[in-house]
Amino acid sequence: MASSAFGPETEKSESLQQPGSQLRADHVVYFYQESDSLLEGLCDFIGPVLGGGQAAVIIASKVHREGLQHRLTARGLDLHKAGKQGRYVALDAPETLSRIMVDGMPDRARFEEIVGGTIARAKAVLKSARPEIAIFGEMVSLLWTEGKTEAAVRLEELWNELALKHSFSLRCAYPMANFHGEKNTQPLIRICAEHSAVVFGQDDGALSRGEGKIALRRSEERFRLLVDAVQDYAIFTLDTQGHVSSWNTGAERIKGYGVSEIIGKHFSIFYPEEDIRSGKPSRKLEIAAREGRVEDEGWRLRKDGSRFWANVIITALRDDAGRLIGFGKVTRDFTEKIQATEALRKEMAEKTEAQRKLRDSEKSLRQLSLRLLQTQDEERRRIGRDLHDSVGQYLIGLKMKMDMLRSSAERNQLPDVDQLAECVQLTDEAIKEVRTISYLLYPPMLEELGLKSAIPWYLDGFSKRSGIKTTFEVCPDFDRIPGDLELALFRVLQESLTNVHKHSGSSTAGVRLLKNDQAAILQIMDQGKGVQSNNWEDPSQDWMGAFGVGLRGMNERMQQLGGSLELSSTPTGTTVTATLPIPAAESDA
Repeated sequence: MASSAFGPETEKSESLQQPGSQLRADHVVYFYQESDSLLEGLCDFIGPVLGGGQAAVIIASKVHREGLQHRLTARGLDLHKAGKQGRYVALDAPETLSRIMVDGMPDRARFEEIVGGTIARAKAVLKSARPEIAIFGEMVSLLWTEGKTEAAVRLEELWNELALKHSFSLRCAYPMANFHGEKNTQPLIRICAEHSAVVFGQDDGALSRGEGKIALRRSEERFRLLVDAVQDYAIFTLDTQGHVSSWNTGAERIKGYGVSEIIGKHFSIFYPEEDIRSGKPSRKLEIAAREGRVEDEGWRLRKDGSRFWANVIITALRDDAGRLIGFGKVTRDFTEKIQATEALRKEMAEKTEAQRKLRDSEKSLRQLSLRLLQTQDEERRRIGRDLHDSVGQYLIGLKMKMDMLRSSAERNQLPDVDQLAECVQLTDEAIKEVRTISYLLYPPMLEELGLKSAIPWYLDGFSKRSGIKTTFEVCPDFDRIPGDLELALFRVLQESLTNVHKHSGSSTAGVRLLKNDQAAILQIMDQGKGVQSNNWEDPSQDWMGAFGVGLRGMNERMQQLGGSLELSSTPTGTTVTATLPIPAAESDA
């Protein structure tokens, strides 16, 4: 009997019929022209396994299950007995397929439960130390025939995953009639890539008839035309040594060589010099021969010496007896993809650099803003001291002299004594105003006694000037904190109370000074009409815009010191909360 696409000739298979024989684990796809050749090949594949006391699982259509059963029985195998022993399991492919499908795709969990469970049970009944399972699966062919190419590829992947849990030898089959047309090229390549070997079978019986030979030649010609018509893939074959033996139009377009120029040349001609020196071409063939296929990406050379980035799949090609007869090689030009990736990487790098520069710019602006605020504080302190120490002293001296003149005028009963008394009063008011301005610019009490003492002093003066009643609550354990923190919180107090006075219409204001979780917290609350602006509801707007530059500056100061300034406003009142972290050395004191 002639050799089949699934196994060696019957005479060469006798060793597989003996108990304990070893079946090589693999996953082979067979593209057949006639069902007779498929069934004969399955008999050569499954018969020796069952004859050797091992197991077989058949998942096929009714016509192929019955045809296979007839042929195996004709070869003397007792399938009824093997079935009762659990060594021969025949399942209906359409029914099994319907049980593993979810939303139009094979489901991994159901596949492992139904198909994997069947294989595990068949293996469990074997008494051999090295149990062997031969499997034929036709579910992928059903999916392909229905036009569900993605589902078919996914099912092939699930078979490969299952093989990692259960060692078995698998044969899948597709009728050649389903692979006509260029649209099937890419799916065909994907199908082939999921297998350890690809076999294009033939109808052995038909070869003895002239019409069979004509049909075969026509089938081969259609397949050759299909491969040759592909433009996006370089599809060609190599002999066992790596020499090019066939060449399609896509290969000529991608690599630049004509058929007459490349046939017989070693495929290492496509590799850069550094890859040739490292032995990469021969190493890839060794891996493909050992594992069935190998996939790689890297730089390749065209005829003109230019480089392109290639995605390459090399598949081992074996004859009916499993002997290596060459390699199939599929190459795709991914240069545009890699260039797009590089352009995107460059764009992202430039964007990252721009963001870094923006952050640096913002940091510089914040530092400048803080420096301006510090300069403003220093200038306020200087002006306050100048007012207190110079202008204030001049006014005090003037008042003392005017008091003396008034006393003398009263004793002598001079007529201008009333006017002199008015001048004394005006001078006294000027002294108070200068002192108030001086203290507001930079209160000496804040520097000398701290925030806890400066706040009630300030609230007392604020109430007298504005007529707004104030309350003050302070945490009992609140002690001195660093001067820059005290000054920042005091400025928030000043600006917030100014806004209460100018905008809220509230008759009261409450102030709280708290210490919580290593942070100082200042709250200013009013019972006014609330902030009418909705700026803080829009993330693109700064709610500080509702209060002008004063609180903007305070917000910037809070951020520079690692703190925050928050606003909570309703129609019945507004609360401003300033929070500043206290340095560890200070908080532990």
